[in-house]
Amino acid sequence: MPVPLDAQTERALIESIEARTRARQPAHARGYQGAVYLCEAGGRRFIVKVALGRGVRGWIRRWMLRREYEAYGRLDGFAGSPQCHGLLRARYLVLDYVEGAPFHHRDIDDRETFFGTLLGYIKDMHRRGVAHADLKRNDNLLVVGRRAPCLIDFGAAVVRKSGFAPINHYLYRLARRFDLNAWAKLKYQGRMEELTPEDSVYYRRTGIEIFARAIKRSYLKLKHRLLGPRRRHR
Repeated sequence: MPVPLDAQTERALIESIEARTRARQPAHARGYQGAVYLCEAGGRRFIVKVALGRGVRGWIRRWMLRREYEAYGRLDGFAGSPQCHGLLRARYLVLDYVEGAPFHHRDIDDRETFFGTLLGYIKDMHRRGVAHADLKRNDNLLVVGRRAPCLIDFGAAVVRKSGFAPINHYLYRLARRFDLNAWAKLKYQGRMEELTPEDSVYYRRTGIEIFARAIKRSYLKLKHRLLGPRRRHR
């Protein structure tokens, strides 16, 4: 379960976030769920995800944060993601700040070790009944110290329900396949013809991915015909 903060740190975070949102200060980042702020309290740094907005938009964002909070609840003791510290006032998701760079912005000292560790994290995550479902986005994978992976942003995660839940179980299996396919694509940088026999067991394209790729190809062909070839700026 998420590790709760002491009352003083929790109060300081809430006061800081509410003051910054009232003043409309720039966020550290933005996503589907709202704004992401980097905050300091009690001598520590935290990432706070805030479900902004009113009406239907605000309700959807708060619902998404609750789903992410549920995913972190299953990841107690999981080494591959930031520690969660709770969902304050049902709209502020508090996570430890991790010093790292997005996967596509950072060199890696030992790729085999990095991707071996990442695969271990994915398998452990799946054993806990959580599938990330959005690892194909490089921003959702951090590189810490040029060597260690860290998974972030579980906003699209699927948490497997117990009992009879056929739709949830289907979506969970699909999301789990997305995770493994993303691992292979990231490791081989999209050059799937180089996939080794050992790694090929983790890569199997789904019907959805095949269909999406076909749509993307058709769109690019149409764009090329209408706009002409892309020109590179020198």
